Amino acid sequence: MRHTARRAARGAAFAAVTSALVILNTATAGSATAGPAKPGPSAGSRTAGAAAPAVAADDPTRPGWTLLYNENFSTPINASGTPWVRETYAQPFDTISDDAGQWYRNDYGPAWTTQFNSFSTYRKDIRVGQDGWLTASLSARDFNNDGVLESPPSISTQALGGEHVAVLNVPESTGGAIFRPTNKLPDQYRVEYKLKTLDFGGKRNGAINYNNRINGYSTAGCKTQHPWGEGSRSPGWTGDASVPYCQWQDVRQGPYGYNGFHFMSIVDFANPAPRNNHFWHYHRKVLMDAFSQHPDRVGSGTGGRVCNSADNTYYNYRDSSFNTVNMWISGMPNWNPGPGGLPGNSQWFMTSCSGGVAEQQLSSAAELQPELMPNTYYTFAIERDATGYTLEASGNFARAGQRTLRFHRNFVVGNDPIWHYNVKASEYDGRFNGTLTQNDANGSASWPNQWPNGSAYPDYFVIGDLYTNVYEGSASLTDIRLYVPGQQTGTNLLLNKPATADSQCAATEGPAKAVNGTWNGGNADKWCSLGASKWLRVDLGASTAIKRFVVRHAGAGGEKQSFNTRDFDIQVSNDGNIWTNAVQARGNTADVTTHAVNVSGRYVRVNVIKPTNDTDTAARIYELEAYSS
Repeated sequence: MRHTARRAARGAAFAAVTSALVILNTATAGSATAGPAKPGPSAGSRTAGAAAPAVAADDPTRPGWTLLYNENFSTPINASGTPWVRETYAQPFDTISDDAGQWYRNDYGPAWTTQFNSFSTYRKDIRVGQDGWLTASLSARDFNNDGVLESPPSISTQALGGEHVAVLNVPESTGGAIFRPTNKLPDQYRVEYKLKTLDFGGKRNGAINYNNRINGYSTAGCKTQHPWGEGSRSPGWTGDASVPYCQWQDVRQGPYGYNGFHFMSIVDFANPAPRNNHFWHYHRKVLMDAFSQHPDRVGSGTGGRVCNSADNTYYNYRDSSFNTVNMWISGMPNWNPGPGGLPGNSQWFMTSCSGGVAEQQLSSAAELQPELMPNTYYTFAIERDATGYTLEASGNFARAGQRTLRFHRNFVVGNDPIWHYNVKASEYDGRFNGTLTQNDANGSASWPNQWPNGSAYPDYFVIGDLYTNVYEGSASLTDIRLYVPGQQTGTNLLLNKPATADSQCAATEGPAKAVNGTWNGGNADKWCSLGASKWLRVDLGASTAIKRFVVRHAGAGGEKQSFNTRDFDIQVSNDGNIWTNAVQARGNTADVTTHAVNVSGRYVRVNVIKPTNDTDTAARIYELEAYSS
């Protein structure tokens, strides 16, 4: 985020943008009620429906969605087996503001190139989770090009309470650590995760300096934006790129002092990795982040404003704990920033105080309480549907209590789009295309067709510390989940019905686990058999019409795909003796199989013929489901 106290203190919002708003107040156990909200604009607005009851904390069921992946980090991340690789910038994402971008050379001149060449950047990418669907991406700096990384970041796993978490540790502001999807996201999706701990600045117990740190930064050495400063003509520094590292803009305190964390961003390019902060200002679509300003940066201004969703009133950022949650979108860029400026997009913030309407004024939607973590955790989610994006944050927020905040923003409202919203060329007609132009003291350039007709920008999410010239600290998270539309509808007829089997691999892997309604509770949340004949039987209690079976195999529970049940039959019976084949599946490799049928019976039985796609001999079924429609 690039804000100043001066911008934040500006008066009335610019043109409002339509959003839909839902606030769930879950402070009362077992209840969820819609909170008060100011009405949005009448023209073209979308109205939120009645609030549904809050989902149980660890229940992965989301109405309308089917869960594809859930990474709970019970399997350790093996970072040591992946080497650090020097970044040569032989294939930069763009030539504008990527780390080696031409924009900086044109602004700062030859001295900037000298500064950039004075150090090296190293990267490390680690595949994580089922099918390697996640990638952990790290960036570190070698300050003097001697091949030794100074305070490299790490991503590791550990037990925390009754869960496992991934720990992102960035001990130096020039490092970065993120999670991203390995492949592009589907056209429509929901991504969510639980944030268990957060220590990337902000006050603790009322103090900005705590544990021998300043706003989350260590007190050792200098910490500056070098070499990606906020433009040579930014007030508060010389703009001279030849000055030593310590004379660049200080990120720890002073007018440029801030820390932060990206709870989740959706970006417009493949394989995101940590880069300089100004690069990201041109490549985000929607995001939720923390912006922990130092009091020096706030100065005598307000620092922006924070919404208390309990009564939908604003209070000044300077009166908060600086642990704020911003829920916002990126709009159109300034095509000609002017000498000494930087490329970047307009920023539109959504809060319940604005009725969920996006406004061009720095406005935080909530305030975290890190002192309560990990006993209190926060859930962040982003959804994309056919009309736009929904941002969601849940947890025990300061002043407001337990809340779920949801804001929907259409792709285009009036003449204001979400930047690069189109994941397919067919979703966009080229109306917002433009040429980015730079005219600076040390060079000029133009980059045409920044959003042309026929373009497409598939979505990728980013979670963590993605800036390599600012941000420092640690965080832990778990249950990164990816959903797609089309959750099974109707009632699962087999849920918690009496189940028997030929055998079980362990005392915790009995047949009841296959009908308990979950498949994300770890490797023991399944029925497993090593018997000579492998079968699972469920008693419905009476003859019942069945139109569909769903089987969740090993991969659905987080085990490797080669353990998915290869060959099996599903049978029905009215007396438990005479069986009729309803499904005959052969050669399966999928994590989840759905089988349309038209049968009736009191008993359902799965006979496993070939349990896996490799040499393993154990049958594994995480969930067996039946539906009447």
